[in-house]
Amino acid sequence: MSLPRVQQFWKATFAKSLASPARRRDVDGLRGLAVLLVMFFHAGWIRGGFIGVDIFIVISGYFMGRSAFMQQPFRPERFVWRRLYRLLPALVCMVVLVSAGMLWWVLQSDRADIALNGAYALVYLSNIWASGHVGYFEGQSIAYPFLHTWSLSLEMQFYAIIFLVALLLPSLRRRRSALFAILGGSALCSLMALHVGDRQAYYSIFSRLWEFGLGTLIWFLPRLRCSAKVADGIYGAAVALIVACGVLFDLSAACPSFIVVLPCAATMLIIMLPETRARRVLEQLSPVGVISYSLYLWHWPVIVLAAYLFSIQPQGVIMAPVLGVACLAGLLSYIGVERPMLDYENTASPARCRGGAIALLGVCCLVAAVLAGVSFVSRVH
Repeated sequence: MSLPRVQQFWKATFAKSLASPARRRDVDGLRGLAVLLVMFFHAGWIRGGFIGVDIFIVISGYFMGRSAFMQQPFRPERFVWRRLYRLLPALVCMVVLVSAGMLWWVLQSDRADIALNGAYALVYLSNIWASGHVGYFEGQSIAYPFLHTWSLSLEMQFYAIIFLVALLLPSLRRRRSALFAILGGSALCSLMALHVGDRQAYYSIFSRLWEFGLGTLIWFLPRLRCSAKVADGIYGAAVALIVACGVLFDLSAACPSFIVVLPCAATMLIIMLPETRARRVLEQLSPVGVISYSLYLWHWPVIVLAAYLFSIQPQGVIMAPVLGVACLAGLLSYIGVERPMLDYENTASPARCRGGAIALLGVCCLVAAVLAGVSFVSRVH
């Protein structure tokens, strides 16, 4: 491919998403770093890459704070449309394609669980399914292509909570009080889970709400004011801390734990700091951040499919082409599904948006029902 064509492709794919002057390209880059950490963790290349999920959660709390808590008046319909058009199409597409590719030739004993996990993923209860089935960090997890959707379920459950808070509490003062109550209650749940050694709390919205809350809390904190040199130093140290956590952490640091506060606090600092030259480091990853949702959706199913094809989980350098295929699938998902649906939501009339959202929900529920039926039939037979 010639250089002009590469530049044309780049502009067509990313320029529109990154063009807004209000957009934080370094936060997009932080998303890119987070998804790379998760992918490298699942590839077996680094031990602590699971903290990418914690970074995503804090970032999500930050953006939902702007979309819900800081909106006065709060526009509930617009909030719901945006979430549905942003999340559902790419998820449904991934679940349908992966199910079609796997359910025909996996063992019948696996088919029931895979189909049921897909159904739970589509109704955003995958974290509940995961907590009652195979552990996310156990070797058997490679058998379930939708297991990674537990974190997406957490996000949607948080959206539902923040939606209700913004809808029922119109004043910023009351919303702030509710936020502190959520932070305190969730922190207490995490401490209790840590005390009793409940590892299933890893999937629980109650022990994760404090991470979302930290992101939302940024909107209620005073803006950090410091010299450019100090800001550059803090920014660089925060990025270095996140990378170090991703490389050095092991599974004992997974939430709930005290040490997971480190990458969460570093993420908060990066978002809160004023504009610095150090931002350019993360801005280089902004294109990865733009497609991070689709990358996250597809990377784990591709790894699982590779494990089925080779009858053993690929490891080491063999994972490089597997992740390459995952990146290609994620890019195609962004270009063909995610971006067009967001463009439609931005340009269509309110009536069309409403009708499209209802149609999306209908398709999602239909596919979930079909997968639940497949699971039931597979268990009976």
